Amino acid sequence: MNIAVLGAGSIGSLIAAKICQYGVDNLLIHARGEHGSAMAINGIEVRGEESFTVQDNSMLVSLDEVGFYSGMQNKVDFLFITSKANDVVPLMEKSLNLLNENSKVICLSNGLGHVEKCMEFFGPHRVFAASISHGAWRPEPGVVNWAGKGNISIGQFGEGPGLSDAEEIINLLSKSGLNPIWEDDGRMLVWSKVLLNIAINPVAALIGCENGMLLQSNLFELCSSIMIEGATIARQERVNIPSDDELNSRLREVIMATSTNFCSMLQDVKKGRTTEIEFLNQAVVERAERYGISTPKNNMLSELIKSINSR
Repeated sequence: MNIAVLGAGSIGSLIAAKICQYGVDNLLIHARGEHGSAMAINGIEVRGEESFTVQDNSMLVSLDEVGFYSGMQNKVDFLFITSKANDVVPLMEKSLNLLNENSKVICLSNGLGHVEKCMEFFGPHRVFAASISHGAWRPEPGVVNWAGKGNISIGQFGEGPGLSDAEEIINLLSKSGLNPIWEDDGRMLVWSKVLLNIAINPVAALIGCENGMLLQSNLFELCSSIMIEGATIARQERVNIPSDDELNSRLREVIMATSTNFCSMLQDVKKGRTTEIEFLNQAVVERAERYGISTPKNNMLSELIKSINSR
């Protein structure tokens, strides 16, 4: 099996490392910056939940600054898009020649709208919805801290491919220790992850804390109220979202499981990078406006994070 992981930051590097540890025919990682260069020279070091190193000669690494790797043209069986939200479209355009008529695409990027964009570009017959709850962050280039074990959920989105098309990659992810789960309802899958992200990421980013700090009662209540605003919009779009009580239980579980994790938005703020707020809380606000529904907390967080981005 030939696998490509595009936009390999913390999560993409963790997925690649675990798959590579198990072993596939070819594994391509496309990354950028110091982290990508370190992986190309030294491989990937994983710390935290497990400690191991994947050597550089067991994978193919291409760097965005140098050029996209084309040695696997028409050979990739499963393509993972794990990039930041703003990089999804450029990576889609660069990766088309990697695919053949049987290739499938798994879009793991955070936020609303990405699966639809992938289906428009690659064709609906290729694309799975997906989300991940493993916690990971990069303490230094070439190193990933696996801060909390979770799962990778893969689901059917609209008329996209179904379970029979996913069995091979689900088997590989299971053997790799990444705990894959199949979901029949891909729209619910995407929204469920978005609701967690809008509740956790901007609050942790503004406070500058590990996820576990959000378990404090006043902070958890704030996170919950942000999430419930988003859930109202999901239900308006007829997405089969669980009850508020179930959502709150899930929120608490995820925060506990990733208690030592520094969320991606906080890492972006610290490093002066553009955040994904446009595809998270801001996307919720924009959809709410279509229905004449007020989402004041999501709007406030969107404005606060955007003000940091504009500095």
